[in-house]
Amino acid sequence: MGLRTIHLKIHKPGKLKREIIQKAFENYNNAFNYLLKTAFDNIDDIESNYKSPKGTYSTLSLSKWIDSRISNELNNFDVQPFKDSLKLDFGMTMASYFAQKQTKPDMVFPNFRQDNVQVNEKLRPIYFCRYDTKRSFCLLYDPDSNKYFAKLFLMNIKNAKVRKIAANNRELIYISKSPEPAKSLKRETFIIVPLSFGKWQEDMLSQAVERPEILRTARLLWKNNEYFLSMSINLPEEQEIKTTTFMGVSRGIRNDINYTIADEKGNSITKGSLENCKNTKDRKQIICKMANTIADIALKNKSMVILQNLVGKGDKLSWREEGTVHKPAYGCKMYNDLVRVLDYKLPQKGLPVPAKVSSVDIFHTCCVCGSNTRKNRFSETLFICTTCGASYSMDELGSRNLAVKLIKYEKTTFKLKARKTPEGMFLNNELIGLDMFVHKNENPYDRLKEEVKSLLDKKEDSYINSKLNYKDIKIILDKLS
Repeated sequence: MGLRTIHLKIHKPGKLKREIIQKAFENYNNAFNYLLKTAFDNIDDIESNYKSPKGTYSTLSLSKWIDSRISNELNNFDVQPFKDSLKLDFGMTMASYFAQKQTKPDMVFPNFRQDNVQVNEKLRPIYFCRYDTKRSFCLLYDPDSNKYFAKLFLMNIKNAKVRKIAANNRELIYISKSPEPAKSLKRETFIIVPLSFGKWQEDMLSQAVERPEILRTARLLWKNNEYFLSMSINLPEEQEIKTTTFMGVSRGIRNDINYTIADEKGNSITKGSLENCKNTKDRKQIICKMANTIADIALKNKSMVILQNLVGKGDKLSWREEGTVHKPAYGCKMYNDLVRVLDYKLPQKGLPVPAKVSSVDIFHTCCVCGSNTRKNRFSETLFICTTCGASYSMDELGSRNLAVKLIKYEKTTFKLKARKTPEGMFLNNELIGLDMFVHKNENPYDRLKEEVKSLLDKKEDSYINSKLNYKDIKIILDKLS
């Protein structure tokens, strides 16, 4: 299952609704501040009595520290609509504090005020712990205009408001398992506000109309004098698909993104380039649209997607000519953001999580003979192999080399010397400095993974007496990992 968060803007709330929202923020923050102050005075009791037998702290157990006396005190802040949410929000905060304290004993207790919060200071978001049409929060839908609304329970019975109903008032339908029309009440403890959002969020909401069970929790945020509903949606992943091809996805020097699809033998099947949507300047929306396009192509071809690992080492795609530097259309950060989106977009389609492989030399290596030299780079956009004469556009080359990376890794052998004893097995490889013992009760593959990770963490001076240089050893270890 994939839990995703979408941000929906509350669209132009009127004066009365803004006052109600602002008052709810003040009440929630003052009540939360009271819980922190009370917890600080009783921290030793909480730390010793709410720890699990394993020595950990959970949100639920810590929220139970709020007994009936403290719960009654919370009523003084008019937070009855979100009292359950407050308890869980407090539990999450304390669980995080204790978890950090276990590794950092001098961890500072969460900040709290000695007096009430001020209107103009940064306020903690209001947490809604459940999706419910009769309490907490829910969504409504107007099928005639294709508009969405949020129903937020922000007041207690004492502060309920009388809502004036216009003669031509639209009929809103609950997004729920029983999609009935919303009815007006004489006195209401909730407000209904219109929402505005982009195409990506609309796609999520349209899925919620069909499957309301995917709607989870939400937080009401106040930022730059605007209000936003940050909502969690649990999108189910499709049935797993068996991949039969490989799809290399690289950034380009001219094109935004390039892709090549190869069969299991490494033969190129199809290739293409992708451009960003020109109708928006929203960076997140641009990346999501690109990720959706890549996922659709991968699904159509049943492809295992292979991406550049641009964390740490780059791909040297930039080109300097006559004092001018020509940079890729996608910078490293933007490409890495695309990778992060594909990490959940592809499993939602039933495809595997994408493989991230080293992008070193993918723009300098010939796809025909394997010659690897910077001299192969003929110009900003052209690759000509100095060994066999094969030529490619630079944009095609990167994705083509990525598409066959896993096939090459599969064919690369790595030999270990093994010596068996009654107690287990000794494994050795002098080239990379591997010398380990695996007990007969241990899984050798798991132990080998641990040892490879340990070797990767070693510094260069640890390999002074090795037969290979440090760079070659790191390449081998990277492939093994």
